[in-house]
Amino acid sequence: MVAAMQLDLAAITAPAVGLFETELDAANAVLADWGHYLGINTRPFGAQAWRLDVAGEPISIAVSASTVSSTVAGYGRGQVVELARLCTRPDSRWATRVMLRLWREIGAPAWPYWPAVAAVAYSDNARHPGNIYRFDGWTRITETAGSSGGGTWSTRRDAEHPARGAKSLWLWEYPTTAQLDHPIRDAAA
Repeated sequence: MVAAMQLDLAAITAPAVGLFETELDAANAVLADWGHYLGINTRPFGAQAWRLDVAGEPISIAVSASTVSSTVAGYGRGQVVELARLCTRPDSRWATRVMLRLWREIGAPAWPYWPAVAAVAYSDNARHPGNIYRFDGWTRITETAGSSGGGTWSTRRDAEHPARGAKSLWLWEYPTTAQLDHPIRDAAA
């Protein structure tokens, strides 16, 4: 059993909790330190990293990335952002759901490369059933997503590679502008 994180609130000089954009190299160092099963993010295209801090210490990392495939869940690459890594410090597993929600509501919409109308994430079926996404309201598109590598930028994956095997593809669709309540637009109507 891991002991809960003890906070000395009197010693905190920054916000007690905060979500911060962080450098990809710094996020990769944390992913390596915490032993994410896929390792660091090495995709050679767009990426953005987010860090959740408690008492000035990182407790969770989320890495947004351009999708590998040119289309996913019926969307083109220039319409979606992928949650390529989600990793929480081993003694703070409670923060995984918090970070997923913050990434979905703040990180993904802040994607700097194009406006994302949807977010996607993959979960390894052999590792977990994807409840973290299901309970957050995501839609499972398929349970047979994934590849064995060897596409445009990746090398072939052998049977022992951590990214090989069946994955579930999860989708979060953002409301279109027409679907949102917009006080200024609605007042002008």
